[in-house]
Amino acid sequence: MILKSHLLSMILYAAFVCIVLALIRRSERRSQIKYALSLFFLMVVGALVFGWFMYLFIS
Repeated sequence: MILKSHLLSMILYAAFVCIVLALIRRSERRSQIKYALSLFFLMVVGALVFGWFMYLFIS
């Protein structure tokens, strides 16, 4: 599956990684959901900030 949007691909990848890491690292369901959501937020925001930072040097 190849997506045309890099942002959508990154968000999909972040979602899968967060789900797997939450299942591996936390034992209770509520803790898994909280950990996955916070990790997903950090990954997406971090990628957007890094992409914006790279854009400054390219253009």
